[in-house]
Formats: sequence, C-alpha cells, structure tokens
Amino acid sequence: MNIRKYIVSIIVGVAILAVPMGCENDNAFLEEKSYTLNTSTFYNSAADIELALNYGYARVQYLLMGVMHNNCSWLLMGAGLDTFNGTGQNGIGSTNFVQGLTSSDGFVDHWFRNQYYVIYDLNKVVEAIDNRDIKWNSETQKNEYRAEALFLRAWFYRNLIGLFGGVPIVTEPSDGIAIDFPRNTRTEGWKQVKEDLEFAAANLPKTTNQPGRAVRAAADHLLAEVCNSLGDFDGAIAAATRVINGTDGEYKLMTERFGTRTSEKTNRYGHALNPYWDLFQIGNQNYSSGNKEAIWVCQYNYGTYSTGGGGNSWWRCRYNQAEAAFNANIRYQNRQKTHADYNGGEPFNLYGEEASNVWENGKKVSSNGLRPDSLGTIGVYGPALRPTNYYLWKVWKGDKQDFRGSEAMIQKNTYLISGNKTWPQAIQEAFEKYPKVATAADTTGIWPRLWKLSSDKRGTSSAGNTWEQYDVDWYIMRLSETYLLRAEAYLGKGNLAAASADINEVRSRAGAQPCSANDVTLDYILDERARELFAEEHRWVTLSRLSNNPNLASNSHLNKGNVLVSRVKKYGWNYPNVDDGTVRPNIGDHQYVFPLPIGFIQANTGSDIPQNAGYDGGTYDNSK
Repeated sequence: MNIRKYIVSIIVGVAILAVPMGCENDNAFLEEKSYTLNTSTFYNSAADIELALNYGYARVQYLLMGVMHNNCSWLLMGAGLDTFNGTGQNGIGSTNFVQGLTSSDGFVDHWFRNQYYVIYDLNKVVEAIDNRDIKWNSETQKNEYRAEALFLRAWFYRNLIGLFGGVPIVTEPSDGIAIDFPRNTRTEGWKQVKEDLEFAAANLPKTTNQPGRAVRAAADHLLAEVCNSLGDFDGAIAAATRVINGTDGEYKLMTERFGTRTSEKTNRYGHALNPYWDLFQIGNQNYSSGNKEAIWVCQYNYGTYSTGGGGNSWWRCRYNQAEAAFNANIRYQNRQKTHADYNGGEPFNLYGEEASNVWENGKKVSSNGLRPDSLGTIGVYGPALRPTNYYLWKVWKGDKQDFRGSEAMIQKNTYLISGNKTWPQAIQEAFEKYPKVATAADTTGIWPRLWKLSSDKRGTSSAGNTWEQYDVDWYIMRLSETYLLRAEAYLGKGNLAAASADINEVRSRAGAQPCSANDVTLDYILDERARELFAEEHRWVTLSRLSNNPNLASNSHLNKGNVLVSRVKKYGWNYPNVDDGTVRPNIGDHQYVFPLPIGFIQANTGSDIPQNAGYDGGTYDNSK
C-alpha cells in the first residue's frame, strides 16, 4: 500500500463523490483501495468548486452521523471518556483502553483516513481558486468559496490534532506518489488552523440561505477554540466576542420558548418545559427556523437514502442514530431473559413495553391505553452508548433548579400504572423480585431516559407507523459554547469575574444557580460544558487540547497536566459487574491521543513517522 492510496481521495464526478464508506470495526479499513485520477476537466468553474465543497459537507455529515448502531460516529463527542461510553466492554469507545484503543483498530483508521480524504480534495479546491482561470461572479464570490474551503480544512485538521496529536500538515495538492510526509507538532498544526480560520472569518458571509453551510460566526467560534489551544487568550476573547456582540451576525441564547411545540407547557408527566427543551425538538435546530443560537448545524435528511444496496450506508441514511444510540433498550436486548413463570412479562415495565403488556408482581396489569415508556424502545439495535454516573448524577449535585438535569430532560423516574419509582428503587426491586429476569449485569444497559436525545412523538408514513427515530439536524456549534470558550479564555488570563459572567449567561437560561468568580476553575468549566453540551461538544478535542499542552505551561489556571486521562480515571464508567478481572477504566497516561493507524506508518516509507509514545513502542511525545 502506498501513502497516496492511503491518504488521498480523488474526485471523479458525482458518482465518486457520492460513494459512502462504511464504519466497520475490523480490518476492512486496512484493505488497499485504488482510485482513478482524472481532475483535468474538474475545478474549472464556480459550479465545480461548489460541488467539491458540497462533498466536504457530506463528509462532515458522514463522520458525525455516520452509523446508527455503533459508537464510531460518537468518538469525537467523547465516547469512552468522562460523560459517556460504549456499552460494549472492550471495544474502542469503552473504558477498556488497553484492548480498545490500538493502532490496528478500524475506527482509529476511519477517523484518520476519512479526514485526510477531504483535506486532499480541499487542497485541490484552494489551489484551483488561486491559480485557475475560473469565471467568478465577483471577487467576493471567489473569496467566499476560498474561505469555505479553508474553514472546512481547518475543521478537519482540528479534529485530527485533537484525536491524534501532531499529524502531517499538508496544504498543497500532490498528484504524484507521496511516501514521505513528516509529522508536524500539535502547535504547528494549530497555527495552520488559525491561519485558515482567520481568512475564513474575514471572508465568509454572515448569513446563508442553505442550512448547514459555514458562516462567519462558525469560523470565529472555532478560531476562539484554537486560540485557546495556542494560549492566545486575547485572540480567543476577540473572536468569541465578534460572535456574541453581533459583529458576525445576530446571535443570541434562546431564553424564550420557540419552535414547533411552544403550545405545550408541560411534558406528558406534567413537568414544566423551557427553551432548552425546545432546542432539541424536531424542526428547531436551524438558524433559518428561528433558532438564533445555532451557529453551525449538521444536516440530516430523512428519506433521501438509496433504495438499492444495503449495509451501513443504507442504515446511515435511513435512520438517525441519536435516539437508538443513547436510550436504553433493555427489552430488545434481554427478551430471552424473561422467566417462564411470568409468561414473557417483564418486571415493572423497565423495558419500555407498551402499557397493555405491563406486568407487576407477576401479574398482567390493565393499562387503559396508557404508555409509561420510561425507556426508549425505538432502536433497531441495542443501545450503543451509556451515560456515565458522573453525567447522570454527580454533575447535577447541589443544584436542583438546573433545568438541564431536571426530570423533563433526564427522566430519572420509571412511570408505572401503579405510580412511579426512582431508578434505584425500581431497579433494586426488579433485582430482588425477578432475579432470573433482571440481573446485576443488566446495569450496563439500564439508565434514565435522556429526552435531549429522544422524542415522545414518532414519525409516520402512508404505510402506517415507522421505525423513524429522532430525526433532527445535529448541532456542531451553538452560542452557549461560544460563551464557554470565552470564559475559558478569561480564566486563562486570570479574569475570574468575566469568566463567571459568561458562564452565568449560559446557566441563567437553565434556571441554574449562578456561579461566583471563586467557583471558576477549569474543572468547573468542563463540568458546565458537560451540563450544557452533552453529546454535542467534541469532548475528545476539548479534553485532549487541554492535556499536556506546552502552550499552557506557564498558565496556572489552565495548566492542569493530563486533563483527559485524569477525568477519565475519576469519572469513567467502570463496568462493575463484569467478571473478566479487568478493572476499568484502565486508561494509560499516553492515551490523551489516539495512536496513528499502523497502515499509515507502514506506508510512509520515505520518512520516519514515529508512533505516538505508549503505542507499539512509539516515541513521539505530543507534550513538546
């Protein structure tokens, strides 16, 4: 395998642009693939450039919403870290880092290779804009397209650096066989990302009539994050402020009810609703629909899947993954665990069956048509992801007023015909009364329902009820995160009062108790990010960029050493009921970054690419 075949994707018309790539966790990723190079008639018009940019957005969609029934697409959002993990005990995204995070894992290769595919194409786009005789409507159009290409390239490189540490930074297209890519340091990579984003922030339009396309605020939002990573706190404050104060367009936190379900004042159980709940209802995600805190949103299009073929690409387009991935679906997984004495009935309706099949105390209970669905049942597959106890319980401790942790958002009661029980009560009673039905090992799949990632209203079709799930567009950037990025920069400068003011802008909407300047630490900001941005923020990038970062070495407020590893050790799920002798989380100090894929190292025969320290005898130190 040569490096060009590994790292390069060639655009050859629409058919090649549309080819989906699966997300299998096996050696299929390492098979050599060959493509025909034919770009002589491409990139020669504005329409060609736009088509190439559309391919970039399609790759964003693929990476973030790629496969419904495993945790591949959720790695960037923090699978395996402090807020949630895979329900499988040993794979990548679980908290068995020894077995899960290896250089030969297909998911590691997936996140490396698929981003370089797009970077290669985007380099072609930038080169064509700069050097080819393309007929533009105006210089503004030319600069906007160039800014869009640089923004996307910056985003993909930011992900690579956040996941892998120092990676090769390639900004020029190459038509020849390249087998000598050197590694750049994390700092060198962030500097290139910053340069790309500065151009994007100066030239992207403030608004767009195409949801999902990048706008100026998105560039400044990401620029604030990268400046924080470089220790340029003044630059981060300036970039975030341009988003917050209206320079980049009209953005504001949604503090009043909005969108498709504003007429509903309470949920089905009588709990009051607020604007945070509205953010996650179907149809409410985009700026164009009135959501003024939506900065960049990944677009999900239900019903646009191909009617032919099959496999992961079909599942990806047919079913949005959020609800099935996060909501417990024990009834599906444990259908065979029911005890014969109960005629297939399941205890306390823990498994979310329709109320007409509710069993209590070994007897079937009349439901009168009620639906006490405390657990999700829509998933075709069992749940791929389990929130940690840190997120479900600890992070909300001491503030019962925070709406984000309320029963309306995290349903911590099981609702039964005869009344409701809290999770500890219901589960303990099930274990005691029905030991052959619900066992201690089932705790890896029993947890409160997350209404942030679910809906009590299902889609239908002309054929009747469907398995259509929580089909929402997915946030990549929201204004609340911009506030928290600026708070991080203020903390970096030691301005705790300004940091607490920004944090309180976010907390106020949730009805949470305000924090004081003395409350503000890096851990507090990371806790607040978990409360506000669970399953949205790119947690791997957040924690990794703060870990062993040489640009933060002189700053006592942000220089907290190996942040990612320390938080995983403190909060990661430990699978208490497994009996294989492995104590989880078993993360190593080097695992604040992924290993480079072994296939990439083996293919790069023209120069030495050292593996990240701690993997396969590697020596590369990302802390320098």
